[in-house]
Amino acid sequence: MSQPVSEPNTITDWIFLRGLSREKAHWGNFIARCESELGWRCHAIDLPGFGSEHHRPSPLSIAEIRQDIQQRLPSAITEPFGIVALSLGGMVALDWLANSNGDIAAAILISTSSADCGLLNRLKPSAVPSTLNALLSTSIQSQERAILNMVSNNKAQHTELLQQWCHIRERRPATKTNVIRQLIAASRFKSPPTDKLNKVQGYFISSRADRMVSHQCSEYLATKYHYPLTLHNSAGHDLPIDDADWLIGVFRQLVVAT
Repeated sequence: MSQPVSEPNTITDWIFLRGLSREKAHWGNFIARCESELGWRCHAIDLPGFGSEHHRPSPLSIAEIRQDIQQRLPSAITEPFGIVALSLGGMVALDWLANSNGDIAAAILISTSSADCGLLNRLKPSAVPSTLNALLSTSIQSQERAILNMVSNNKAQHTELLQQWCHIRERRPATKTNVIRQLIAASRFKSPPTDKLNKVQGYFISSRADRMVSHQCSEYLATKYHYPLTLHNSAGHDLPIDDADWLIGVFRQLVVAT
């Protein structure tokens, strides 16, 4: 059983990592809510090749992505920090946990996976058309609409979000080359051995209704590492978008855990 280095309620700083082709702007107001409602000091760091780093090539391995982020940690962080990581960001966090030198106090991994979860669980067959549309379309709006329909089940907010996401892409373009390079890195990533993660406490969160990545991936990883798993019943892959209230409530339970 994993033994936590620190309980979440003692952690001041939290690093937030997004997933495939996304950047920190895609968190919307979620990070601000974590700061105001949980008292966290949050730091969103873009993966290489996206967001503030969109002018750079994306590495071809999760380990290289992790190393790149480690070199860009805010200097204000002087104590062990927590990580909140979504999807591909969760792979980066798992690799980071396996190579932690005591810098990580806890990790919350949302809707993540690894190569050993099984191909059909990592990308559901029903998500393949949307994935191809997002990759092959020449229209930013068509690409972002395909991504939104794949990761979110809350259609009531899709019109507003689509407009926001198109503006994000216009400000900081994400190239198809970098998306493909991220896909290659993700496809190669296998979850670290169990004994590599036995010094840091982790938590898995997923949704049974995720139409992109099966929640069975989180179940597999939670079982492997003996980490707690919390499941939503109806939200999509992007839980911070589909049910931020519920997710912050789960975070709050972790914060007050003893």
